[in-house]
Amino acid sequence: MSWLTKIALKKRWLTFLIVALVTGASILATVNMKMELIPDIDFGATSIVTVYPQAKAEEVMNEVAIPIEGAIADMDGLRQLISTCIEGSSFTFAFFDYGTDMDKVNKLIRERLDELDLPEEVRNLPAQMPQMESNPQIYAIDVNIMPVVMFGLSGDLPTDQLNQIATTEFVPRLEAIDGVYQVGMNAISADKVLLSLDINKINEYGISVSQVVGALAMSQYNSLDQIRDTAFGPSGLTLGDFSEIETGPAPGTAITRTNGNPSVGISIMKESEANTVVVANAVMDEINDIKASLGVDVEIVTIFDQSEFIEISISELLREALIGGGLAIIVVFLFLMAFRASLVVAISIPLSILVGFLLMSSFGFTINILTLSAMAIAVGRVIDDSIVVLEVIVRNLRRGQRFKEAALNGAREVAAPVTSATLATVVIFLPLAFVGGIVGEMFIPFALTITFALIASLFVALMVIPPLCNFKVSIKDRLKTRDSWYQKLYVPMLKWSLAHRAITLLVATLLFFGSFALVPVIGTAFIPSMSEQEITVEVVMPPGTDLIATQEMAISLEKALSENPEVRNYQTFAGSSGTLMGGFSAMMSGGTNAATITVILYSDADMEKEAEELRRAYADLTGEGVIIKVTTGDAMSAQMMGGGLDVSVRGDNFGDVASISQKLLSELSGVSGLADIEIDISNVEPKLDIAIDQGKLLSSGLPQEQIAQIGQELFLMNLGGTVAQANIEGQTVDIFLKGVTPELTNAEVARELRIGFPVSVKLSDIAFVELGAQPVSIQRIDQKLAASITGSITEKDVGSVNRAVQQKIDQLELPAGAEIKVGGTAEMMQESFSGMFIAIIVAALLAYAVIVVTFRSFINPIIIMMSLPLASIGALVGLLVTGYPLGVSALMGVLMLVGIVLTNAIVLISLVERLKKQGMFTYDALVEGGKTRLRPILMTAITTMVAMLPIAFGLGEGTLMAAELAVVVIGGLFSSTLLTLLVIPVIYSLVEGMRSRLRNRKT
Repeated sequence: MSWLTKIALKKRWLTFLIVALVTGASILATVNMKMELIPDIDFGATSIVTVYPQAKAEEVMNEVAIPIEGAIADMDGLRQLISTCIEGSSFTFAFFDYGTDMDKVNKLIRERLDELDLPEEVRNLPAQMPQMESNPQIYAIDVNIMPVVMFGLSGDLPTDQLNQIATTEFVPRLEAIDGVYQVGMNAISADKVLLSLDINKINEYGISVSQVVGALAMSQYNSLDQIRDTAFGPSGLTLGDFSEIETGPAPGTAITRTNGNPSVGISIMKESEANTVVVANAVMDEINDIKASLGVDVEIVTIFDQSEFIEISISELLREALIGGGLAIIVVFLFLMAFRASLVVAISIPLSILVGFLLMSSFGFTINILTLSAMAIAVGRVIDDSIVVLEVIVRNLRRGQRFKEAALNGAREVAAPVTSATLATVVIFLPLAFVGGIVGEMFIPFALTITFALIASLFVALMVIPPLCNFKVSIKDRLKTRDSWYQKLYVPMLKWSLAHRAITLLVATLLFFGSFALVPVIGTAFIPSMSEQEITVEVVMPPGTDLIATQEMAISLEKALSENPEVRNYQTFAGSSGTLMGGFSAMMSGGTNAATITVILYSDADMEKEAEELRRAYADLTGEGVIIKVTTGDAMSAQMMGGGLDVSVRGDNFGDVASISQKLLSELSGVSGLADIEIDISNVEPKLDIAIDQGKLLSSGLPQEQIAQIGQELFLMNLGGTVAQANIEGQTVDIFLKGVTPELTNAEVARELRIGFPVSVKLSDIAFVELGAQPVSIQRIDQKLAASITGSITEKDVGSVNRAVQQKIDQLELPAGAEIKVGGTAEMMQESFSGMFIAIIVAALLAYAVIVVTFRSFINPIIIMMSLPLASIGALVGLLVTGYPLGVSALMGVLMLVGIVLTNAIVLISLVERLKKQGMFTYDALVEGGKTRLRPILMTAITTMVAMLPIAFGLGEGTLMAAELAVVVIGGLFSSTLLTLLVIPVIYSLVEGMRSRLRNRKT
């Protein structure tokens, strides 16, 4: 590779011109790159929602969910199928391997769904409900559906005026912004007139639901009293005699509250290709413009602005990278004691990083927490090649060589080992392509970013640094040969080690194996949170709880938030809506009986501590069917990345699944480190089973036009609906008739219900009416009946909690056909750790292959590879001292060490081999080589470590993942550098002794 230096020196002006042009292009590419929170990741998830009107949960399972599962089950790359069946609907989630082309998958699923023989009620529903595109309907799940901005709109204005402002001002103007995909709006729910019929009384008076509907539709109302006074028959009977009339939110609506006040909730989703920061900033600017243009006083509370977290995270990483780079230059100066030489080396950092960004842009990468962390980490490594090249050129200049001679001779001396060391660092990332899963998806961009920077640094070291040496390096100290203080300290230590080889190796071996005893103390974890300071509070009330009671519970939960000084903002969402996410919410937790509070903390708050305090504050509110769950981070991201405890119990019948689940739930409640443990199991409740008998219906005497309306009337009796309107205090208000059958627990009373108008019959005259135990919600996982146990893991040592959970599972005796599967964090940790360990082993083998090619020897590369075990000592000690667990990002640091620590041994052994070829004895070559290479080895190691120190101690947003990695690299490089300078020469001398004895035997 020294020929590159020769080309660069031949026409230096052309080299500098090319460097200037490349720098300009790199700056332009960098400023135009898209900024995101995390790399673009295809999580490989999709969902199928099917509506089966009035069908019981078990019917939905047998006639809809099972056929849909069968259509998907044999598809390539499928990881898991989860179905939930409730009355009238089924929701199926299909999870595929990360990185799967979901457009093709969804297209294939659509084709297979169209071929299924589903009930007519399912197939014909889109014709009756034009808003439905199809039934079943596919909804792709993507991280991009997460809002980039969420805010609440409130003020001292009438409800309809606030809703009108949101609808006419905010929504259309925000939708017009480039890059905005959708603007979601949860209006302040206008109260309706709620009409609850007394079933016993309507049976007594012989009144049918359709008769009530007909009476309301024929009248006009200006007050609740007028509604109550609606007459039924000549006997003076009024609506108020057999019903309760009040105002409030109707079932199926949603309530949004922001910072304790009713509000309009607005969320903005961006297009997948749009720049998150640009879109979010444009949205916030437009919001401020709209507010200023309104003639009324409204309050806008920003709950979530993804650009803030991204920009803060990026600025933190940039600051720490700049500090690290500055510290590295100071280290170079202290070693060389030459200001201009230090500036020459300093050029390599920004130039390598900028070229790295140019390559990132060419490959379509984005600037995000991971890629920027990679660049911050690379700052300490990109200077290494330049240091080695500059150091040897300065040494040659001080020996009296002319500029070009010193540069070319220096390049010839170190080009091969520098290239070998860089390539060895680059190839270690190749195995990441085979790790797979979320780790592979996230860390491949990380690895490629470092690779781009390192490749750029190699070319900078060989083509830019040598031509600059003529301008910047002073040679006043020519022929200066005095040993430095660190050489005077090192040489005696090296000689002692060579004289006491057994002791040296024994100490190194004991330190190596002893370091692994620290692993249980350190603990293990998965991936640190990359979201902002966010806590999610979920509350589920007992089934059947109305929206008013759910709202009251949410308000009681808000009290602890309003009194907490660490809480910046919070937004409450109670009930379900017509949106996709509202439908999922209803499926997961029952609609009107569920509420979610998104809590945003200040940046310096301790998120885990605040979550634990909320759990304690809410402890007295749980029980009697009330479930309150507090989780840290964004709920959707956590679910997509398998966060927390997730155990599924599967079996062939409800009894086995329920029995095992309850036993396991009881056992897990005593496991330390688990919180908010809850079970999702099929609940069996007494419910009416109403089946129309066509024979009875046709002979009932009902007119044909009424027979055609029976299905619609049964639907209204079951679910209720808006049946009329009233004008109260100048505002149009809907009159909502609540369903009557859901609350019935007596089949005899149900049989007496009248149906039809003007001609009516008893329900028993046209249908079979029975009361029986029916499952309310049925869950299936991988085509088996299932129950799920979920929870939060509150300990740093996630691995120990997972092991405790597995021990509890292993102690259970399972009946035939039943199984327990651990998913969530435990499953992903197991997959990721095994993949990373394999990647580390393969990386070491690849690095060995590169060194073999460079040295044209099999033995010397083995000696060099002995520096790898020495790195584990400092890496594990570093994690212990800083309190970080051994997680995936720490393992990524171990992978990086495979390449980084080899550099020192390569540079050392290459010089020893050259000195031996010049006629030196092995002992003398080792001492001379160690003394000569000590300065570049210390310079590269210390600059790398010092450059990473700001990241290792970084406490800013989004730096946690990079901090763990930096701690591992610093600790590993520290121990490997110190021990490599002593242990590698000892091993080399032993091997050379063996070689010498073998040669003597042959002769």
